[in-house]
Amino acid sequence: MKRILSALLFVFLFLLTAKAQSVKYYGEVIPGGLIVAKAPECEIVTLNDDTLKHDSRGWFVFGFDRDAKGTFLLKVKFKNNRVAFKRFTLPHRKYRIQRINHLKKKYVTPPKRDYKRIAQERKIKQEKKSLIGKIDSAFYSVGFVRPVKGGRISSPFGSQRILNGVPKAPHNGLDIALPPGSPVYAMTDGIVRLVAKNFYFSGNFVLLDHGQGLSSYYLHLRKTFVKEGQFVHKGQKIGEVGSTGRATGPHLHWSVMWYKNRIDPGTVLKIKLK
Repeated sequence: MKRILSALLFVFLFLLTAKAQSVKYYGEVIPGGLIVAKAPECEIVTLNDDTLKHDSRGWFVFGFDRDAKGTFLLKVKFKNNRVAFKRFTLPHRKYRIQRINHLKKKYVTPPKRDYKRIAQERKIKQEKKSLIGKIDSAFYSVGFVRPVKGGRISSPFGSQRILNGVPKAPHNGLDIALPPGSPVYAMTDGIVRLVAKNFYFSGNFVLLDHGQGLSSYYLHLRKTFVKEGQFVHKGQKIGEVGSTGRATGPHLHWSVMWYKNRIDPGTVLKIKLK
């Protein structure tokens, strides 16, 4: 009887440990997809040759760029030296070609007199972006919400824009057309890294740092209601829809990044954390 009880106890402890050391994944494995994962008691997490940040609860995040291809290998080493592997193979993804004609010249090519201003604003943005990825905390673990209510998707993620016949860089966010003054909310918890005022391209905008390299941008705002360094919560009002910067009408340009990888905001909204 003692042997049976000992065997049952061993099996119970084994199953309990195995469950505690399992890895849960949330997200869509596609170019532009974001993956949130949790591996309690993990010690080291790597994706191909890169070591990923994780918090004390085992939360970590990674994403695939718009143009990412091939297979990625995730390795999770636990504190008891157990190792879990998972391969992610990306499918091919097609993007829309978006042609916009009869635009004023300034919306296609900036005038030379604004080059210096654009360079200065780019430098400011890069300095603030350099802070992204320095935090181990998974602020995003509270989940995600859509930053606006309603609205029409006027430009999808990843679409190739051709303005007056001139090919431009792919659209790295999601444009949502809404009346000016519509509230804009933080998609999840984070720290305000930049509150920009009247930048040439982006107008008034907010950059949020959600930890572990995950960030989000809210462009062309009419007003902003946060300060740099402030901690904001999921669903907190951070601004209002506007048409500042190089915008042809009132809308929110919402973009999400994992380090330098361009993430489709639509995939973020499909993530339901448990």
